[in-house]
Amino acid sequence: MVNATRHKIGGIKPIKPTKSQLNALEKLKRLDRSLHVIWDKRGIPSHLCGILSVEIGEDPERMAQKFLLDNLKLFKMKENLKDLTLIKKAESLGGCHVIFQQFVDELPVHNAFSSVHMDKNNLVKKIDICYHPDLYVEPWEKGILQEEAIRIAIDFLNAEKRLSGNVSGELVIYSKKEKYYAAWKIAVSCINPIEEWHVFVDCNTGKILDILDVLLKATGRGKVFIPNPVVALGDTSLTHESEIPDRAYSTVVLRDLDGSGYLRGVDVDTCITPNRAQEQNLIFNYSRSDPGFKEVMVYYHIAEAHRYIKDLGFTNLCRKIIKVNVQGDFVDNSYYNPDNRELVFGTWYIDDAEDADIILHEYCHVMLDEQVQGFGQNWNTCPIAEGFCDFFAACYFAEINGGFNRECVGDWNGVGKMRNCVSRVDSKKHYPEDFLGLGSCDRDGEIWSATLWDIYLQMGGASKVKVRRLAARDNAIRLIIESNFNLNINSRFEDAADAIIIADKNIYDGANEHLIREVLVKRGILFPLVKTYSGKKAD
Repeated sequence: MVNATRHKIGGIKPIKPTKSQLNALEKLKRLDRSLHVIWDKRGIPSHLCGILSVEIGEDPERMAQKFLLDNLKLFKMKENLKDLTLIKKAESLGGCHVIFQQFVDELPVHNAFSSVHMDKNNLVKKIDICYHPDLYVEPWEKGILQEEAIRIAIDFLNAEKRLSGNVSGELVIYSKKEKYYAAWKIAVSCINPIEEWHVFVDCNTGKILDILDVLLKATGRGKVFIPNPVVALGDTSLTHESEIPDRAYSTVVLRDLDGSGYLRGVDVDTCITPNRAQEQNLIFNYSRSDPGFKEVMVYYHIAEAHRYIKDLGFTNLCRKIIKVNVQGDFVDNSYYNPDNRELVFGTWYIDDAEDADIILHEYCHVMLDEQVQGFGQNWNTCPIAEGFCDFFAACYFAEINGGFNRECVGDWNGVGKMRNCVSRVDSKKHYPEDFLGLGSCDRDGEIWSATLWDIYLQMGGASKVKVRRLAARDNAIRLIIESNFNLNINSRFEDAADAIIIADKNIYDGANEHLIREVLVKRGILFPLVKTYSGKKAD
């Protein structure tokens, strides 16, 4: 019995096989009753697997052509295979593989490949067909030139200042929604971040038909703390000398690696780390005693946080690769250098890059600097920057291990310090009397982080229902990131408060304004609204 599958693609009703096709298939079934067949939407078997021939031949190319010629009716191909061109013949350990591509008017049909796979005796064992039997293309000879198509592609990608080499073009036949177009296939290579795009431009109209991300990204695996062993184990008694058990580590997928064996991807590159880790199999299973562990921590957590931010809708933030050194100075201090876009993590007592709270705190400085260049580099904006970075780290990891110690930032890096934290987001400090000013950036930042944390709690972060807390996390982080666009290099707490209210109006239609004002007034950052003589409210 034939094992057959029918594919319905894109909602288009598949074409049923003709009687002559079924008769041709029946002949093949006589060789193998368990023949596996998959029919495509055009009424062509796109896949055949089984014993498909019994004639042994010396020339694999000739045997492949003979099989297709013997089965023209089955595959709806033209006589003498006149629109197929041999493009590749490859030998493997188990046999030979011959690949043809369909051409129309001397133009290649994009991805229209037909492959014949044979064993060592050149007996056909598998067929993969992508063939367009009734292909019609509108006349295109007077269409746009290659130079114009290249300009269209570059403008669409906003890649003028990011090009990493020559942009090339090729005329092809492109299929989209059962229609066929003569199109320019434009290949564009970019940096910051590293990207490789194929843009298909209609030769007649200049309209972009499709855009494909063709950069080959590799996937690796590694072990990390999420976010650190204190939270993972639910144990605040740990010290820097504690033996960390295996259950504190999580095995994670490292996405978008470039395949070089280094921890280098489209968003993060540990290239400035001395003696950096390299694993050709892309398996980075280290413990904290291995210096490479910190590289895995930084790569994974920054890449995942960046992906999360893009999922929130901020697709244009942090588009340049962040270079990282996890073996920084022997001082308990990590920092971001905006001049060269480098993150450096301190190494002392418990190294900073062992704690994902610290990693994400520093990553947020990168994000803020992109939103408002130089933000956080003076005494006005520094507490806002520090407070936001702490809030993001705490809120991002708020649900890990049931929310254990979630108000603490740097539970692991802060072991042995006051409160066993680097900082907290639940301070009771009140503005302006607890604001210290010049030289007290971190301590004043606790006022702002606690304000943002209270907003998160009011938006649902204090709910007993996890799904509501998760929604509150996403909504609050989205709100605060959006509000940061409304800041400038000299913003104070009062300005940042107004920025949040504006952001809420812009993205949530002001749905949270009442609770936001309530938090800001309670913290002393805004005055209560009062009624004017006209009955209108004013600050």
